[in-house]
Formats: sequence, structure tokens, C-alpha cells
Amino acid sequence: MTYDSLNYIKDNGIYYEYRGIEADSHHEKVRYFEANKGDIQELEFHHRIYIWCDYSLSVFELGRYQEFIKLSDELVPIVIQENVFEHDGMDIYKALLFRKGASLYNIHKLDEAQHIFTELCRMDKDVVYEKAWKQASKKSLKFSFRYLQALSVLLFIITAVIIAGELLIVRNFYPQFTTLVESIRIGTFFAGIFTLIGQEFFIRFRSNTIYNTKVKKKA
Repeated sequence: MTYDSLNYIKDNGIYYEYRGIEADSHHEKVRYFEANKGDIQELEFHHRIYIWCDYSLSVFELGRYQEFIKLSDELVPIVIQENVFEHDGMDIYKALLFRKGASLYNIHKLDEAQHIFTELCRMDKDVVYEKAWKQASKKSLKFSFRYLQALSVLLFIITAVIIAGELLIVRNFYPQFTTLVESIRIGTFFAGIFTLIGQEFFIRFRSNTIYNTKVKKKA
């Protein structure tokens, strides 16, 4: 090993120390980065961007979603501008973008998450992106039609009240109305079931329709 090689390793010791951390030791990577941030900033660009990207991915894995969103907003323009294509064999641009979408989903910013997953679906017909888009879409639609879920709960409560009234009052004092009350009870119960199931089927249908017409066709 030459003198220049030894100097190079010494000058970039922070980088090699970071690379020596186990791939799945996310807590250790984050701790190391935050303890040596100043020295990392002094590294050559290709070493610095590697550590920065890897640290960001570890931040995501630790569930620090708000922090990751800020990091991805800083990194993505640099990755594009400097033509940084890969990080340990993965497309770092798509990796950052996907995790940003997942972070937005996890903090319940569903519209923003859908927008990012839409762009990813248009870039790449990856089943992971499609699944993420549909999951965000279904959750968003479920929130939009939450009144249907409330209606089904109300119908179940009404059914329970009718059952109580049937057992305590109708059967004891007005037995002639037992059949009518039973019919109403069964009707409210199945109405609640159909509302709940119908909502789920509608959301799935609507989500698939949107994907096929607005996302898939433009991919």
C-alpha cells in the first residue's frame, strides 16, 4: 500500500468507519452520523452523499418520519442534480421518493402520499408502488366515506336496542307484536352488515377504477 493510499484512508477514516457498521444497525448508524456530522461534511462528495443517503434510510427505518421527509426534500434535488443513480445496488432516487410517500402515509398526509406513489407508478410498473398507491387510496376513500361506517354502527346500536326492547317489553306485554319486532330487528342488523360490506366493496372498486384510468394509462 502506497503512502498516498494510506493518507487517503486516513483522510476518509470517518467514511470507512461508517461503512464498517452492520447494514441493519440503524440505531448505530444514526448515532454515528449525528456524533460526527461536522467531519462527515468535510468528506469528498461521493463519500459524503453515500453516508447522507444511508443515514436517511436508517432514519426512516427507525420511524422518524417527519425527520425523513425533511431529509428527502434536501437529498432528492442533489441526487438529481449530481446524477447519483445508485446506493448499494438500489435506485436511490426511487428509494427516497418511495420512503417519503410511506412517511407521509404514516403521518396521515394521504393526498401527498398518493401524489408521490402516483409518480412512482408512472415511472415504474412495480407491484410495490401499485400496492402502496392503492393502500393510500383506500384509506383516503374510507375517510371520505366514514359516514357510512358511522351509519352501520348506528344500525347495530339500533338492533341492540330493539333486542333489549323485545326481550324486556314486547315478549312480556305485547306478544302479538313479536313477529313484527323480529322482522325489524333482522332488517336493521342486515342493513348494518350490508352498509359495512358495501362500503368496503365500493372503496375497492373506486380505487381500482381511479388507478386504471388516471394512473395506469398515463404510465
